[in-house]
Amino acid sequence: MGEDRIKRKKEKRSIFTNLKFLISKAWAIDKTLFWDFGCYTLMTAIAPFIGIFTPKFLIDELMGNKKTETLVLILGGFFLLSAIVNYLSAYFYGAYYPKVVVTRFKFINMMQEKCMNMDFRHTENPETLNNMESAERAIGSSNTGVEGIYHKLFGLFGAGISFLGYVAIVAVLNPLVLLYLIFNVLVTYFLTLKVKTFEHSKKDEISDKNRKAEYIYKTMYDFSYGKDIRIYKLGAWLSKKFQHFKDDGVAIQRKIKYKYFKVGVVEVILLLLREGIIYGYLIYRVVRGNMTIGDFTMYFATISGFAMWMQKVMADLAFIRSQNLYLNDFRDFLEIDDEKEKPNPVAIPECGAYEIEFRNVSFKYPHSDRYIYKNLSFTIKPGQRLAIVGVNGAGKTTFVKLLTRLYDPTEGEILINGINIKEFNKKEYNKLFSVVFQEIRMFAFSVAENVALTTKDNLDEERVIKAIEKAGMGDKVRSLKKGIHTTLLKFLDEEGIELSGGENQKLALARAIYKDGHIIVLDEPTAALDAIAEYNIYKGFNDLVGDKTAIYISHRLASTRFCDVIAFFEDGQIKEYGTHEELLAKNGKYAEMFNIQAHYYQEEAEREVV
Repeated sequence: MGEDRIKRKKEKRSIFTNLKFLISKAWAIDKTLFWDFGCYTLMTAIAPFIGIFTPKFLIDELMGNKKTETLVLILGGFFLLSAIVNYLSAYFYGAYYPKVVVTRFKFINMMQEKCMNMDFRHTENPETLNNMESAERAIGSSNTGVEGIYHKLFGLFGAGISFLGYVAIVAVLNPLVLLYLIFNVLVTYFLTLKVKTFEHSKKDEISDKNRKAEYIYKTMYDFSYGKDIRIYKLGAWLSKKFQHFKDDGVAIQRKIKYKYFKVGVVEVILLLLREGIIYGYLIYRVVRGNMTIGDFTMYFATISGFAMWMQKVMADLAFIRSQNLYLNDFRDFLEIDDEKEKPNPVAIPECGAYEIEFRNVSFKYPHSDRYIYKNLSFTIKPGQRLAIVGVNGAGKTTFVKLLTRLYDPTEGEILINGINIKEFNKKEYNKLFSVVFQEIRMFAFSVAENVALTTKDNLDEERVIKAIEKAGMGDKVRSLKKGIHTTLLKFLDEEGIELSGGENQKLALARAIYKDGHIIVLDEPTAALDAIAEYNIYKGFNDLVGDKTAIYISHRLASTRFCDVIAFFEDGQIKEYGTHEELLAKNGKYAEMFNIQAHYYQEEAEREVV
């Protein structure tokens, strides 16, 4: 179904539709681009004819009257006109080229916005990642894709003006010569286009190999893998995998280049035939006395220039048609279906106390037949502290994705205060949550910016410091030379610092505290901390959370002792539900798992049981 939909889109978007799209975007971004390029086009169209007519006039004069004044006038006019045209060409080229680059950056911004705002379900889909790789080819270079089309497209306007001049001259010589030149180049055009179409047909294979090779490449350069690579001697293994993907990519490119080589051979053969036939005809006309040396020179230069002009135009047209396929990929990526927001969303209740209900929720990930949940139903009361525990693969993290609307249920519904969460505006709904995800991501900005997730000018420093203190990072941050203004990581600042895994988790907690959402969701928030550090964090959570609804997801059952109620997940179902003491008394799966972990935190466990 998805492939049919994309095919219909491509059939619907003709090359003219896409060119209209590009021109309208460029017009909206910078209208002066068209003036600059129009002037540049005019100059480039005039330039070849200066070189065509000047030798004719000089030779005619040298073979005729040989007047010095006339020769000086011709040469002077040639140098003056050439200087003016070349200067204006360079000037307007320098004016328009940066504007085309800026226009491409606007297209890059379009793709960046799509990547950051598309439904999260797409980001975990390998097909989407391959489509993104193909779409990037439309914006990744100044010579291809969007910018390449702009250059070629604008150049064709100048070529159109030149065409009129070439046709007028060649048609006077012999219309059959004109037809032969056109036929000669059309053959090359269609052969080149066929190869470029074949090249595009391999885009998915190329994207897949490039994406995998790029992952291995980045891994080899990522110092966070440095210890594992050295201790486990992974260098040769990773290099072999990288080479494997690259070899597969090279094999595909070899097929493509071989087809280009065959087209090149045909071009050479056609060129030799063209040169032999046409130049032989010109010499014949001179020998028969039907053409002056000056005319011979003019026609010689015209036909040579016209042949090169047609080859360039045909190559540019083939280029535009082939790159149009990547432009289609780009537009397909921008048009990946996202869930449409309701035109009149329900306002988020402002009560501050939120009851969460999963009602007959079933869920399976896209392109998968396995259900993570099947008819899952339970309620989290306002202000309740719920712990969700269970073995790996029980569906704990999926719960967070559903609750925060990164995914929607396959069946059933999720309610907030009795309202289906799909009725809310997604951005407004997300404001309810302060979330610490299982995978911590820090940015190469200051500590304060990482906590507030905004620029230095917009953050509240006092609030940042309070959040850091509550998260247990106060002593660490105070020890830093620049305090909360210390840069993390070294990508943007050579004096940036690297935090430990536990410190990153505490900073992520500070981030959640700073946001001050009405619902707190912590997905394995202390996995990188030792038992004592974890205990110190959790014992202060009553003050941290206040009367907010809080959901803790953990594989460490020690953290569950701070919660009002515990849900033990297994196979996508809640197998046990109750307080810590109630579940221990049941002596079921929760108690078994707790006792297995008990030796890691025996003293704390014994104090809690007592």
